[in-house]
Amino acid sequence: MERRIERVAPKAREYIEEVLSYGFHNTTSVGVTARLEAAFARKFGVRYAMSHANGTVTMHSALAACGVGPGDEVIVPPLTAGATGLVVLHANAVPVFADIDPRTFTIDPEDVRRKVTSRTRAVIPVALYGLAPDLDPIMEIARERRLTVIEDNAQCFLGRYKGRTVGSIGHCASFSFQASKHMTCGDGGILISDDETLATAARRVSSFGYASVSARPGAATMPEAERCSPAARRHVTMGYNFRLPEIAAAVALAELERLEDLVAMRTACAEAFRQAVSGCPWIVPQEVPQGTVHAWWTFVFRIVDGGPDWAELRRQFVERGGDGFYGAWRPTYREPVFETLSAEVAARPGRFPHLAGVMPDYREVHCPVTERIQPRLVHMKTNYFDLDEAERQAGILSETIRHFS
Repeated sequence: MERRIERVAPKAREYIEEVLSYGFHNTTSVGVTARLEAAFARKFGVRYAMSHANGTVTMHSALAACGVGPGDEVIVPPLTAGATGLVVLHANAVPVFADIDPRTFTIDPEDVRRKVTSRTRAVIPVALYGLAPDLDPIMEIARERRLTVIEDNAQCFLGRYKGRTVGSIGHCASFSFQASKHMTCGDGGILISDDETLATAARRVSSFGYASVSARPGAATMPEAERCSPAARRHVTMGYNFRLPEIAAAVALAELERLEDLVAMRTACAEAFRQAVSGCPWIVPQEVPQGTVHAWWTFVFRIVDGGPDWAELRRQFVERGGDGFYGAWRPTYREPVFETLSAEVAARPGRFPHLAGVMPDYREVHCPVTERIQPRLVHMKTNYFDLDEAERQAGILSETIRHFS
């Protein structure tokens, strides 16, 4: 592996020039989006891939495509970026939070089972920090209760779970191209699936509900011969405009072609931090179960009893020249928007008929494992493109640990 790689793939400029030379047209293109979708599907071992404007609307399309709507429940983890829970609200459905495994920090299948009700329609397990959750029992629950599983793999590219590529296990899977992710085009996302019916429905959700779009690569607009007619029946289902601009698709295609190198660099950076914390009695890294390959969107550890205060650890790290590090997101149900919504639904149920009587009061929701672990999690960045710099940062972390030890 090279010790340094470019921040933007050199091929990106070539593919952007293809788009610019062809120009922007209403129903035709140079075909870069189709190439991206076909290549992404091949890479992840599925038949269909539908590019989207970001990695949140990918999940929105999936929820709508599988029939999730007003009053339905969708089970999500509370420890993840807020989008996973918020998108359920975007679909007029109810987020139900299942707690996490204290070792892996990913959603606990047993708590998923406990949280399933007659209103549950889907589960969105998150490959947190690049680590797949325990998907086999989640898929078993889904089979038993006829639920749709939408993998949220925004943080996991080329991860593996028991010999399978993460993203090829659920009914569909969402990936993000946001700037902090393994591959990026500034922003964007893609939804993949092996199910043609679901994939076509998701394409319609993302493309105004157009009649003649399909799961086929690049088939996100109506052909001119159809749409030019005054008698055209364009919109056969409810749909939005979630499509990825082709100039962004050009960058994403170039990044996809070097995805193995990008993941390898993240893995090497994570290994430098793993060595730095090895042997420290008050640091417990995220556990990687046997048979699972981590994609290392970030390297995460927990400060346990006997360790320093989170803020003081960060202060000492930065004072020594460290880049800083991130804390974990608040439990999603503790974000102000959820608490405010609970109060509004209780005060004005007539304004929220789809939520009144079915949405829990999030002010009363508790996931005890998440609440115990979240304040003490440390996210070390792995998005270095120079391994020398990552190793320097790891050395600063080692020095900081010695200060407290």
